[in-house]
Amino acid sequence: MSNRYLLLFLSFFLTFINLRAEQFNFPSGFTSDDVTSQSPMMMPAVWTYDDCVNWAIANNIDIRSAMLSVLESDQNIGMAKDAYLPYVGFSTNQSFTNYAAPAYGQTRNSYNSSYNINASWTIWEGNARKYRVETNKLFKIQQQLYGDDVVKNLQLGILQAYLNILYSAEAIDIARKSLEVSTAQAQRTKRLMETGRTSRVDYAQIESQKAQDEYNLVQAQSSYASAKVTLKNLLNLSLDYELNIQEVDFSDNLVNAPLPTKTQVFEIAMNWLPQFKSNELNKSIFNYNLKIAKAGYLPSISLNGGLGTAYNSTGGFSWGKQMKNFFNENIGLSFSVPIYDGNATRRAINIAKLQALDYDLTQTQLKNELSQTIENLFIESDNARAKYISGQTQLEATTLTAELVDRQFELGLVNPLELLTAHNNLLNARLELLQSKYMAILSNKTIDFYATRQVSIP
Repeated sequence: MSNRYLLLFLSFFLTFINLRAEQFNFPSGFTSDDVTSQSPMMMPAVWTYDDCVNWAIANNIDIRSAMLSVLESDQNIGMAKDAYLPYVGFSTNQSFTNYAAPAYGQTRNSYNSSYNINASWTIWEGNARKYRVETNKLFKIQQQLYGDDVVKNLQLGILQAYLNILYSAEAIDIARKSLEVSTAQAQRTKRLMETGRTSRVDYAQIESQKAQDEYNLVQAQSSYASAKVTLKNLLNLSLDYELNIQEVDFSDNLVNAPLPTKTQVFEIAMNWLPQFKSNELNKSIFNYNLKIAKAGYLPSISLNGGLGTAYNSTGGFSWGKQMKNFFNENIGLSFSVPIYDGNATRRAINIAKLQALDYDLTQTQLKNELSQTIENLFIESDNARAKYISGQTQLEATTLTAELVDRQFELGLVNPLELLTAHNNLLNARLELLQSKYMAILSNKTIDFYATRQVSIP
């Protein structure tokens, strides 16, 4: 073969490498810089639920980790595609030999060197490379689905934290109003004591209730601050940032809003939840893994070629002359048939078949977990609705009782203990009604999310 043909052969390999390298691109939508850069979003003065979700998606650490995993998956796809590329390498050997008793006409020392450029390319190996490329593409989709699952959990976590802040804010109003009532009662009791119409002991009991209501207000404010910290952690906001969320007035209609059936919610959620989609991809991945394992039984075809030359100090010619004379080129085709590999291929096939069984087990587990989640949501919703309806009746009764006892206390018909009991019953009724209201809203909104993939806060 002439030098011209061999150079064309090597040029083909190098050109193929350059063409394949130019095809690489980062996935559309974001780059590696987006993983670490700060979000360009502006912080709103008053945060709505949608503001919280949008900000969290742009800044949450778990979301960015998912982005990084997608970029890594794209690199893995590129590595799998690179298996189609040839190998081109240069090697040289330099050696020095000393002859203790050289033969006649032979020098005592000998210097030898060789220079080679080798290229090889696997033409076919049972399509294992193709299956690895497809498998890595599916892995990338699974990483994207993992990111979707992080967003889903983030939405539900923000929903709970957001409603908890609203609940805590209303609890503060209830505690403040209760303190206003106990403060008025203490002032009135003090006047009655000064006029001799009640004792100092009675006044001390009313003052004790006032102190308790002051503590309840402080505790409600502390719960409100803790609820804000929880939401700020989800949003990755600094501890010194003052978070203000939009006030929302939830009507009774939201508590008693009609809901789809459990079966409907289950079927809809199973069709869109990321973990179910990811498990469906596992079927194809397991199938590709089995094909890759079976490729171990198939032959492989490789194309090889190279350029080489050498020099020997005892050759009798100059270095340049020998390098020219010994210059050679070669090209060949290799065909390899596996006969026995120590059962490695058979074991790989058995492992791939066992992995395929994982799909059914995971699918059953996911269905059981989803069924339990939806069942618990409907139970919580029904309990909260029933408690809210009974709580409305109880609040009306305790309000009337508290007003009646308050008037009777002014007339001296009841003692302070009965007044305090009526006061505490009214406070508890208000808090229980508020709690059941927000528990029902949280359950209903979560059920709607599984059924519609959306959360709306009016």
